[in-house]
Amino acid sequence: QINVLQAKKKFEILDAMLSFMHAQFTFFQQGYSLLHELDPYMKKLATELDQLVIDSAVEKREMEHKHALIQQRSLCLSFFQDFSYDDSKVEFNVDAPNGVVMEGYLFKRASNAFKTWNRRWFSIQNSQLVYQKKLKDVLTVVVEDLRLCTVKPCEDIERRFCFEVVSPTK
Repeated sequence: QINVLQAKKKFEILDAMLSFMHAQFTFFQQGYSLLHELDPYMKKLATELDQLVIDSAVEKREMEHKHALIQQRSLCLSFFQDFSYDDSKVEFNVDAPNGVVMEGYLFKRASNAFKTWNRRWFSIQNSQLVYQKKLKDVLTVVVEDLRLCTVKPCEDIERRFCFEVVSPTK
């Protein structure tokens, strides 16, 4: 009787295994049919994505071109381009009626403990480097005589295009 009982259990295990495999087959078959119905939509979406990538690349190129044109026109924002003086890039008007040779916004590093960067309006006036916090504020003289100074690039700063104005006193 024990042998008969064990023989029946083998069939029950085999039956349970077969029904499990049938359930798995049905599950994956239904998943396949659902995804097969989505195939045309996914192909359409892929072509739209390709077109978006192309449009984005064209727009990026146009923006870079516009940015380059703006940089070429804007002399007041580039005090020292590439940290070198080049007559073809920048024309100084030393005899300007108001004494302003060049002006524009630059970021100045604070001398306090936090060393934060602040945007200031800088100008070169009468061989002096001066800045204002706001356009109507009082001028603060940074360097008394720029003709005695040199400009050095700073590579150890986390920002790009940083430079130091080195005068005989500081």
